[in-house]
Amino acid sequence: MRSVWLGLVAAALTLSMVHPSAAQRVLSFEPLAMDPYSTVYVDNGSCSPGKVLKVQGAPNNQRRKKSCVPLSDLRGPTGTVRTR
Repeated sequence: MRSVWLGLVAAALTLSMVHPSAAQRVLSFEPLAMDPYSTVYVDNGSCSPGKVLKVQGAPNNQRRKKSCVPLSDLRGPTGTVRTR
């Protein structure tokens, strides 16, 4: 019974330390390597003002999908965007 209790406490502590971000991270450059189907947002000046480049990874040496999206679409519930 004690080991079950300790396991539950350990799981609760682990879950309390892990929390999803409320905002998307915006990079200053496009990464060289990406996981397939992952998405990153890049503010490198290639899009018009108020927009950032959305880059989606592709499998098997296919081209990445790139499109300009409004910066307002990236804001989380608190209205923040993290930059790096």
